Amino acid sequence: MKKFLASLLVSAAVVTVANADSVEVLSINRDDPKWKQLYLDMAAEYEKANPGSEVNITFMEDEAFKQKLPTLLQSDAAPDLFFSWSGGVFYEQAKQGFLRDISDVFDKDWLQTVSQGGVAALSYDGKMYGAPEASQNVAIWYNIDLAKEAGVDPEQIKTWDDFLEQVKTVKAAGLTPITVGGQDKWPLHFYYSFLAMRIMGEEGLAASAAGENGGFNNADWVRAGEEYLRLIELEPFQDGFMGVKYDQAAGLWGDGGSVFHLMGEWDLGAQRAAATDGGLANEQLGIIPFPMVEGGKGAVTDTLGGASGFVATKNADDEAIRFLEHFMGPDAQVRAAKEAIYIPSAPSGAQFVQDSVLAQFAEIGGGSTYHQLFLDQYFGSTLGGAINDASAQMATGDMTPEEAAEFLEETRQFQ
Repeated sequence: MKKFLASLLVSAAVVTVANADSVEVLSINRDDPKWKQLYLDMAAEYEKANPGSEVNITFMEDEAFKQKLPTLLQSDAAPDLFFSWSGGVFYEQAKQGFLRDISDVFDKDWLQTVSQGGVAALSYDGKMYGAPEASQNVAIWYNIDLAKEAGVDPEQIKTWDDFLEQVKTVKAAGLTPITVGGQDKWPLHFYYSFLAMRIMGEEGLAASAAGENGGFNNADWVRAGEEYLRLIELEPFQDGFMGVKYDQAAGLWGDGGSVFHLMGEWDLGAQRAAATDGGLANEQLGIIPFPMVEGGKGAVTDTLGGASGFVATKNADDEAIRFLEHFMGPDAQVRAAKEAIYIPSAPSGAQFVQDSVLAQFAEIGGGSTYHQLFLDQYFGSTLGGAINDASAQMATGDMTPEEAAEFLEETRQFQ
């Protein structure tokens, strides 16, 4: 295998110079120390069971990962395995020949133990390129204690108007309604994405992707931006939100910095790791689905999230695939469920989810009528990046909803 010698911007990890026959793995940063330890333990177990083997796992902050990966994949420094959110970015990598088709390499018995939906998410054009790890869903978290202090009941939120009214009430009570990591942009895109989903539904999003009905430059996308600005105009976020990254925002949320927080289930461990006092306990946390928008074509049971895992690069050899089977295998998934690290994609692991918060997310996922992959991944790197940019620029007042719709459609046409 190739040496993984790139000089990387790494959070909470040291890049090591690998032996030529080592398995090199590149992961996004795992703020939850239990998640990171699971990875390291899986590597150690594999090395013990396979004397002479070496596995090196590098962790990289999300935005740095997205920016550096395209360059790495075109170089001799490409890792053997790397994290993938699936979606359009993954499809681009497969089409460009950066990935290895491992359809006939995986052990057939092993394949029966993993999520077939997850396998499909990491397949393209009939070829399998990776192994699934977790299913993710984004929802509105709320701090039960602070909600009571503000005099609001988030469980009564059924519509976007209901949510905005509670944001106003929280502000009037002198509390911060929402914590967000605006500097990374993608946390803001959750609002814009959900609003688009609720307004136009699955068929509308598919039509936009196909360039129908004006593509992204239509009344539905303009309305999504307008509804988003109704929130922005309330100044709901913490001071200086555009200078705060996700991990910092997770810590602020975990320290009781706001009543609401729109994020995925991974935030359970992340907020505890980033908070100064151990974060919020389960009994302090409530979860509600993103509300409906009046007149919208979507359903409250339509979900936004991911189907993530690890994929193999074109230079990965069979040993890397053997490690991938162990790394994403049932033992790891069951442990993740039992230790409340993540919601496994594998049926054998999902049944062991006992954590009360993760169980709520599992219920949201189980009741999904349509699951939309994160839009910044689903639409590919160029258009997905534009959605993040538009979300951030509308939040700072530098772009109108009409300009955002035009910008997205122009990007779609020229990508």
